[in-house]
Amino acid sequence: MHINLILESEQRSASLIPLHAVIRIVVGGLGLLVALAVVSFYTSYRALQRDTEETLEEWKHTEPKYKAALDLRTDLAVRNDLMKEISGWRDTRLGWGAQLAALRGAVPPAIQLTEISVSHDLFVMANNTPARVYEVRLAGRVGAAQSEAAVSEFTDAFRQPPFTAWIESAVIPPGRFRQDAQVKTDRIFEIVCKYKPRRFE
Repeated sequence: MHINLILESEQRSASLIPLHAVIRIVVGGLGLLVALAVVSFYTSYRALQRDTEETLEEWKHTEPKYKAALDLRTDLAVRNDLMKEISGWRDTRLGWGAQLAALRGAVPPAIQLTEISVSHDLFVMANNTPARVYEVRLAGRVGAAQSEAAVSEFTDAFRQPPFTAWIESAVIPPGRFRQDAQVKTDRIFEIVCKYKPRRFE
């Protein structure tokens, strides 16, 4: 028979470190880790807050310059578009000096020109490129005796260089080669020259 005469309050653990000390160490360590995490989080938060404040302060100084740069870019785009449009109109115009000089040399001696009119039209070509096409209407009179040959020679001139570089077709519209109602010995005519399309590049 074995009798234990030591009271429970007097009993001691065989471990070198008492259990309550281990619990205290663990709880203290966890508390320290939590405290370090809180301090680290707060430090990071304050650093982030300072960075945000500095960035906002920088933006206050940068924003007007940024907006000014955007305005300049928009203005530049508008001006470039305008310059492109002006260049397009310039590129589609015809050099009328060369046209009139060539025309003067092409008119047969028997023909007297009475009117020259120019019109133009804008349209979009098959490849979606805008273009301008000119039309020149020439009106004149010629003596009846040589009218057929003179007008035919004049019309054929527009199918020869230098006119072929500019003109797509030259025709006498129906009913536009007839006797002059005022001078019975003369005939009046009209030739319509359609120019090649000039694209806005």
